[in-house]
Amino acid sequence: MAASGSPQFITACSPVASASGVICALITGLHALTMLVGIIGMQEKDYKSVYKWSMMVILIVQSIGVVIGSIAPLSRCFATLSFKVSSKIVSNHFKVFKVESYWTWKLYDWKHGSIHEFRSRNLEVVVEALKKFILSFCIKFQKGVVVICKITALAPFLFMICVLYCFRFTRWLLQAVFCSLGKKSENERNKDLRPYILQLEDDIELAERTLEGLSKSVKRFIQKGAKSPPNNLMKLLKKSTRDFQGVQKFDDIDHDVPSIVEYQDCWRLPVVTLATIVSSLPVIEKEEVDSFLESVREGLVYVTIVEKGLNATDNHVNVQKAAETLWREIRFNKKWLGHELEDPAFQVYTARQIVEWFMDRARNMAYMKETSKDNIGHPNDDPIMRSICANSMCRVTETILLTYHANNDATTSQKELFDTLSSMIADIIAACLTNLPQVITMKCHTCAIEEREASVKDAAQLLGETTKIIELLQDDHDIPNMDPSDMPYLDKWRAYLRESLIP
Repeated sequence: MAASGSPQFITACSPVASASGVICALITGLHALTMLVGIIGMQEKDYKSVYKWSMMVILIVQSIGVVIGSIAPLSRCFATLSFKVSSKIVSNHFKVFKVESYWTWKLYDWKHGSIHEFRSRNLEVVVEALKKFILSFCIKFQKGVVVICKITALAPFLFMICVLYCFRFTRWLLQAVFCSLGKKSENERNKDLRPYILQLEDDIELAERTLEGLSKSVKRFIQKGAKSPPNNLMKLLKKSTRDFQGVQKFDDIDHDVPSIVEYQDCWRLPVVTLATIVSSLPVIEKEEVDSFLESVREGLVYVTIVEKGLNATDNHVNVQKAAETLWREIRFNKKWLGHELEDPAFQVYTARQIVEWFMDRARNMAYMKETSKDNIGHPNDDPIMRSICANSMCRVTETILLTYHANNDATTSQKELFDTLSSMIADIIAACLTNLPQVITMKCHTCAIEEREASVKDAAQLLGETTKIIELLQDDHDIPNMDPSDMPYLDKWRAYLRESLIP
């Protein structure tokens, strides 16, 4: 639908495009004839030109330019083959004196539109009469150009029809001899696509080869996406729980943390906050941490797509920007709000002490209204963004410490903490990615016609990349029966899961 309705496709199928191809063909032929005469003349006579042998080179270069410039207009003459040849399309091509309304509707709109009011009534009458005279001339001129183009376009149309029927006759003979198999099922499959095609006019359908080409172009993008699946992300998602428990468990405190700004949580911020703690655990092997961060990176790519497509409200944009900035700082600088994640002191800290270290720093920064001198210049020197990130860390670390206290477990190892936080991150990302089908569908319904075809190609590639993820989430998880409009929002998920726990 997007390809058949694109401005490029419609323009290529217009009689003006075909007429330009015919004109280019005539000019190319005339240039070739001129070239032939000129070459023969240069060989027979000596013009004593200062250019000498370079005249031949100049002619060849000019000819190459003419040929290259004629390729695109000439190719538009083949646009006839894009449609299914029928008596209707043949009849329409021979109605050369019929000018469709869309060729002149804008001119008619200007002609019958109002003009700027003048103080002098006589001047206004003169301007109105002049406007109607000029636009009437433009309308007649436009109709004349369209008629001439339609007459000119008859030549390539008749030629291509003859070539097409010769090809069909040859193919019919080959099928009669060799009885090709499997063609029927392909045609039936393409017929199922016809309701989704945007037709330029009624009863003028696209040809089978055009349908097949459009279908294959989408398949190529799906296959391209399937060749580069997020394998690291798949490994991380296998750590998620069936009922997305981590979405509720990562923040389980029932009081507000002091902050200079109120905000609504987004999907990326808790993922980045939890990943910060994970990446600071010194007992975990560096290779394992790097593999984990790569999994998170792949997950954040698709989480960002979901948020930008379904969750781009004003209340969430600032939080999403804060999460994006914080993630860059963690990934590239190995820091959290200016603090080193590879602090030597962590080597002797227990898992609980590391969590307490983050909580203490977060509490001090959550309600700072001004940027300290030590923080000026680092990625999160914006006090609002810094407060958002610190507030998120404060809530997450308090929840972890409350869990320790509730379980009366002060000896949790860093490896156990790593596994617990990894599972929470996997649950949050998995919950967010349940919106992927909705995002893909939305990309296929882009309103702007100029962006529609590119958006559909992006959707096809995204489908290829995430097919296994979608299957994994649908087969191995109990996706909540929520309102589809609530699915893109983390706070809606948390509220639903909280209510489901109430007996």
